[in-house]
Amino acid sequence: MSSQPRKRGSAGSPPKGDDGSPYLQCHSSSSSSSLSSDSRDGPPTNPAIVHPGPAPPGYHRVKGNLIPDKGENWLPPAREPKDVPEDVLNKAQALSLKRETRGRFIDSRSTTPKYTLAQRKAYNKSGREVEVVMNALPIIKFPTKPIFQYEVNALLGKWKASAGANDPPEMGQYMEKDEEVLRKVFYRSQARKERLPDAIYDGKHIAWSLTGLDTQLRDKFEFPSGWKRPVGSRGDVYGQDICLIMSVRRKIFLGTINEWLEKKRPFDERVMESLNFLDHLIRDYPAQQFVALKRSYFFDKFDSHPDPELRKFANESYWPLLRSGATCYRGVFQTIKPSPHGLFLNVDISHGVFYSRNSLLYLLQCYLKKQNPKQVPELFECQWVDGARTETWQFTYYSKALKGLRVRPDFEGYPENLAKRTFAIAHLINGDSNEFVIPVEDKATGKINKMSLNEYYKTKYNYTIEFPKTALVQTTRPNVVFPMEILVIHGLQRWPHKLDEAATADMIKYTAVKPAGRLSAIEKCNKILNHEHDPNLIAYGMKIGSNMLKTKARLLPNPEIQFGNVKHNPGTTGRWDLRGKKWLKPNTKPLQSWGIGYIVNHRYSIDKSQIEAWQDQFEKLFKMHGGAFANRARAIEMRENIGDGVKNLYDLTRTTHKAIPQLLVVIVPEKHNFSYLRIKKSCDCRFGVPSQVLQSRRCIENRPQYTSNVLMKVNAKLGGVTNRAIPRTPGSTLRPQSIIIGADVTHAKRGVDTPSLAAMCVSNDPQGVSYMGGCQTNGEWQKEIITRQNIHGILRPLLLEWNATLGKGGKPPKHIYYFRDGVSESEFNEILHKEVPAIKQVAAECMKVSTWPGKMTVVVANKRHHLRGFPKTGDKMCGDARGNPLPGLLIDRDVTGPHGWDFLLYSHTALQGTSRPVHYTVLVDEIGHKPEELENMIYEHCYQYVRSTTPVSIHPSIYYAHLITARARHHENVPIGIGPRHGAMVREKRELKLPRFKEAIETRRTAFEHQLELGKGHTEHKLGDPVPERVTDAILNRWGHSANKGGEGAVIRTKFDSKTREDLKAKASSTTSDDGKSTTESQATADSNNPPHTGLPQDSKVPMDATRLVPIEGNINRLPYKMWWI
Repeated sequence: MSSQPRKRGSAGSPPKGDDGSPYLQCHSSSSSSSLSSDSRDGPPTNPAIVHPGPAPPGYHRVKGNLIPDKGENWLPPAREPKDVPEDVLNKAQALSLKRETRGRFIDSRSTTPKYTLAQRKAYNKSGREVEVVMNALPIIKFPTKPIFQYEVNALLGKWKASAGANDPPEMGQYMEKDEEVLRKVFYRSQARKERLPDAIYDGKHIAWSLTGLDTQLRDKFEFPSGWKRPVGSRGDVYGQDICLIMSVRRKIFLGTINEWLEKKRPFDERVMESLNFLDHLIRDYPAQQFVALKRSYFFDKFDSHPDPELRKFANESYWPLLRSGATCYRGVFQTIKPSPHGLFLNVDISHGVFYSRNSLLYLLQCYLKKQNPKQVPELFECQWVDGARTETWQFTYYSKALKGLRVRPDFEGYPENLAKRTFAIAHLINGDSNEFVIPVEDKATGKINKMSLNEYYKTKYNYTIEFPKTALVQTTRPNVVFPMEILVIHGLQRWPHKLDEAATADMIKYTAVKPAGRLSAIEKCNKILNHEHDPNLIAYGMKIGSNMLKTKARLLPNPEIQFGNVKHNPGTTGRWDLRGKKWLKPNTKPLQSWGIGYIVNHRYSIDKSQIEAWQDQFEKLFKMHGGAFANRARAIEMRENIGDGVKNLYDLTRTTHKAIPQLLVVIVPEKHNFSYLRIKKSCDCRFGVPSQVLQSRRCIENRPQYTSNVLMKVNAKLGGVTNRAIPRTPGSTLRPQSIIIGADVTHAKRGVDTPSLAAMCVSNDPQGVSYMGGCQTNGEWQKEIITRQNIHGILRPLLLEWNATLGKGGKPPKHIYYFRDGVSESEFNEILHKEVPAIKQVAAECMKVSTWPGKMTVVVANKRHHLRGFPKTGDKMCGDARGNPLPGLLIDRDVTGPHGWDFLLYSHTALQGTSRPVHYTVLVDEIGHKPEELENMIYEHCYQYVRSTTPVSIHPSIYYAHLITARARHHENVPIGIGPRHGAMVREKRELKLPRFKEAIETRRTAFEHQLELGKGHTEHKLGDPVPERVTDAILNRWGHSANKGGEGAVIRTKFDSKTREDLKAKASSTTSDDGKSTTESQATADSNNPPHTGLPQDSKVPMDATRLVPIEGNINRLPYKMWWI
């Protein structure tokens, strides 16, 4: 913040003490939660700037300062920097605490528990007991002395030459915010080293020390010219002074952690502060030694360790990624976690992607996918439009992408004493080194001469620029320009882009380490951290054990797999095949109207004879698995663009079979994500027909196993079920009248400006095998909690459908299992107080009562953690051939939470690398399960994923919700001409104005206007209108995606009276002409329900406030398209 300093004695300024600082008085305020006092922690410690007044009880004044009459826990009054309001400091501290304690069970707005979590009643006793090693180190001892917490600020301004640190500057000052500068100021301050040598720092506004200062610490020194800020902070500042200011804020007593672990104290602000301190205590020293990214540390030129093996391990922990300009580095991750037996340190390896230390020109070649540097200027050649110079989108985009990157000159002839100087890129200059002129001062005469950049380097360094037409680089220093070819990327700088498919595959090869290799790497990283000789841990009295924890786990019994004709016991292998097995539930309506489209004019294209051979096997296996098959498909060449090709395939299939297509198969020559998504969007949003995309290479190979795996997906899309799990544990089945709800929220990838998407799916059978679901935008970017409007808009029609089909007499479910993915522990309270009540309210509305009388169980699943279990080497009773735990391994003690009910579950077999368990936390269990019932049920349901012959790693309902959001992400209402909307580099043209996510339904209402005029008995349901009680197959928008401003769901549906519905069904098979047009008025009415061009017309202009997600189209004449995301 920047403000003019107050003059001494000016009106409105508080009185000053002898050192020029305002008097401070300690007082407590019950309204300030961030600075609340605790009776057991000593006197009040909340400072505020006030005028001197009477001393409070127990204190007296000396020269305006408060002195305690008695009491060893008294804190000296803090002296705050001038012009820094108290509310600003409190807000900065609160934000820092919230940010650093993310992932712990806290409510950042209130530390008072509002909801009682489900408690663990007992440990699971099913299966057999095994032992695994966890990547966790016990904390044997942690500090017991009181810790003083300091508020840290750095003021930047211009002081008088004779002024001290306590005197105001003569010109405006502002608080330094750049973390890099703040760390330099803190660690290089001589006054801080002398008075607080043991202080640790969070890099922002908080520091801790064992020493409490009676006065405010101030240290003023000049801002060195070599300290450079990243672009965007405030630029380079010379001639100004920095004043480091540290003030005592409060005492921290770490005994509160033990009280919390022993359930003698709730998780309040004092516990949060103690855990926050311990977290920074273990982070401070490694952050000074290595490159730190949050709680991960990466090794850069590690030459200080005496062990040559560890030096080699650290210096070789990187992997350049293919033709991407990026390098994957392996580092170490560590964090403190609570357990029922105390605290432990979770240590794991982590991976991060950084810029490769190559030349800047090579990086640009990787960006542009060019082999020769001489090809780069071709893409940067500017254009002249109406006499104005217009840069290419490539130049504009990559000039912005390189902004802030730190580089240094490195070429033959460059002085060694200048080799360590680094510069930050401001932007690129589209110029020629032979033509770009710079002013050069002649030191002998003082005359300013002008010469080209190429001439300057030739004259001064005897260096000739090899690629003069390549863009030039303007740095953040004024008038400092370099040719691109002489610059190299400095140090480890994080890669900000999404990797392309080739680089991602290359990274997976490096990071997919087998369990034995991962455990060995963890042990080496632990030795590099060297906790025994960490000076901070020694100074504060913290001791960490060197041996990893061993825990007793359970290997749960696997279920049997029920197919239509046989049962199969996969044992502990975690896989099975489909030979000789029939679907548990095949498609009820024979596959009659379906078509095959294949893309031609490509070197990997498939021909008609190969398609006939593949179709023969498809039909044979489809019947063998019990599917109902009627007609062969017509194979059609696709020579047009994807949208026209899919339309042509749809029309010809409908004309050939004289029925609306049930399935469209598209064979593509190669794997291309953009083409796949365009096909899915056209089939989902324009025609509402299931589709299956295949690679020509796979179809040419024509392997039965591949075809059977494809048929699993086809059967699910046609309303069938592959198999179900038969429980082997008593009580692990769903209760009668139960329903499973899975929910997930996904966020946009890097480089894409789109909001979060919320998806929910609901089980559609008593066993919880098949599901139906929908998706909507969640209102804001990076918003994790599903809004109440979205829950109502998505869930209500699904529950109504469940009531009509599975509910006895149209009754709602008695038991709801809610599985939620993607939330951290700090958001548990919001799940319990926002999402859970909203779900119960929807259930009550469907039942037409004020309060839903049923019971609910809420489980949160989390895969973003670093806990891993390692079976003993060669233990076949616990581990597989790769060394990973067998499916069904349950870890529910020693490394789980101290309170509540949580567990780690391995339910799958990892094909490569080290498998990762899912961390389940039971928030609410109103149904009242035993551990064996709920934990085993979750494991058994992982065998019911409809398109896999292995159990999946997470509960299928969560998996389906994730698939829904992944598919809906690409139902974006944007023209195809803009290219991909995500990827390594998202193309953004300046002249193209894209519609933003201001969700509205006006455009969709206009699109259906003609249909509503044609169809008699139609009713349009707008936002806020009640949805029909029984929403059957006559749904225009089949639980699709539609949203309006603020994330509120706006579902447009169609309702027919009973007579109209029957008439439409009876006349659906009426004859059509060769061009596919209806020959009867009734068929026209039916066609209006699912026209070929539903959604926005291709030639229409998309308004800026148009909805970005085109709804899924449904049709009354075909099978329910419920699992449209498979």
